[in-house]
Amino acid sequence: MRKVFAGLVMACFGLPVQAGGVALVLGNQSYDTLTEASEASQVMQTVSALEEMGFLVLAGEGLSAEEMRAQLAGSFEQIQREESERVVIVLSGHFARSGSGTWLMGTDSSRAGLALADGQGLRLDLVAEIAAFASESAVLWLAPAGDPPDLGPGLISELPEAFDLPEGVAVLRGPAAQVVQGVRASLRPGTTLASIARANRALTGEGALPEAVPFLPEGFTPGARADMRAWALAQDADTEAGYQAYLDAFPNGQNAQAARTELDRIRNAPDRIEAALFLTRDERRAIQRDLTVLGFDTRGIDGIFGPGTRGAISGWQELNGMGQTGYLDRDQIFTLAVQAADRTAEIEAEERARREAEERADREFWALTGAAGDEPGLRSYLERYPQGIFAGLARERLAQIATAQQAEQRNRDLAAWRRARALDTVAAYEAYLRDWPEGEFVENARARIEQRRPAPQPPVAEPDPEPTPESPAVAQARAAEAALGLSQPTRLLIERRLERLGLDPGPIDGVFDDQTRVAIRQAQTRFDLVPTGYVDQDFLTMMVSNLFREFFN
Repeated sequence: MRKVFAGLVMACFGLPVQAGGVALVLGNQSYDTLTEASEASQVMQTVSALEEMGFLVLAGEGLSAEEMRAQLAGSFEQIQREESERVVIVLSGHFARSGSGTWLMGTDSSRAGLALADGQGLRLDLVAEIAAFASESAVLWLAPAGDPPDLGPGLISELPEAFDLPEGVAVLRGPAAQVVQGVRASLRPGTTLASIARANRALTGEGALPEAVPFLPEGFTPGARADMRAWALAQDADTEAGYQAYLDAFPNGQNAQAARTELDRIRNAPDRIEAALFLTRDERRAIQRDLTVLGFDTRGIDGIFGPGTRGAISGWQELNGMGQTGYLDRDQIFTLAVQAADRTAEIEAEERARREAEERADREFWALTGAAGDEPGLRSYLERYPQGIFAGLARERLAQIATAQQAEQRNRDLAAWRRARALDTVAAYEAYLRDWPEGEFVENARARIEQRRPAPQPPVAEPDPEPTPESPAVAQARAAEAALGLSQPTRLLIERRLERLGLDPGPIDGVFDDQTRVAIRQAQTRFDLVPTGYVDQDFLTMMVSNLFREFFN
């Protein structure tokens, strides 16, 4: 049965190996094809003793060559990472040697011989070299099994008489029971490896076996030293996981209370407390709005707590006598919301009072100005209150005044024209032009003046001037009128209706002379038609249909 062990819960949390060091224990008793290595599994009894003295123990029982190499690699990694002071390696099972090396054979070994030794066993020279990485002391405990098997050509089933060991490495060999006894003895503080070899004749030692230097010094307390190292690493990490790992390894350690205090500090950190609220984007916007209402600039209401929002929170906390963390807890969010609601109500009350005051002032000014209905008062009101309560009414009344003024102006213009027509003299028409230079009948007056002035006689010797050619538009208008084939009654009707419009068509005789053309142009302008002076279908329709009566009325 294959069993692999890893010692000390601390290693599971990435904490350092205790000051005892690193240990590797491998016991191969049952083999797949070779004879059983009797009592080899007894070395597994050393695991608990090593762990009690603070060693990180990697152990395996009944392992193949590949599995043993994996355990050795794990040990090497821990030795390097923790800069171990001491290394203990305990090996038991079938050993084999040749001129090139020594191996602990894996349980999957066969009688293949030297050619496959490296593939089926764990090289002891490599094990010793790794053990030499210990900074103070390293020892290999070897327990070969009795009744050695035949491992094939080139291999001898025993350990060599001596090892070529790296500096600082000791080897102690003997039966499994004596190895277990020797390992336990070496773990008593103040005991030297040399004294153990002398006291137990079943054990043979070589290499670094100093007489005066114990394997573990007097007063060695692995738990306290491991506690200190684990606490130092937890402080360096300064994380929840680091302090929790320390407490898992040392629940009653020297620094347990300090670790719990640090855990409380981290778990109660303002940013952690706020993060635990899992505020939504809308909730964050609401907080930013509350801060803004209270006069703290968050630099935008976007649901993102950047430097602007954190600064606003700190300012609010300072104003309210709280710790200026820049982060909020549930109670602070509630307090902030209550304060913002109260301030919002105050702002709304202030706004209502302001609007009421403005409305009173609006009404009072209207009473002083626009209520009278005169143009100066209405304009004065609109100048001050362009969007006021009575602005629409003021504009409506001004429009009515303007319409009345335009009607009065037109009536005066028409009366002046009728006076000029009644006199029907050049002087009367010139007086009209002088008094009404922009009047509606200016063209009529000028035409009348031209008719009443004698035309200048051309010199007898000179030929008649060439007639001015008509423009294409005038020619087209003339042709359009001719195409209508206006009858005499229709022409008379058009002249009468021109006269009813206050225009001067000349004599009402059904003949369209120059004066009639002037009146037609004026009427076309009034009807928003092209002013050609010639009758087209649109003009004729206006003059003879109900549209004329509606316009005239």
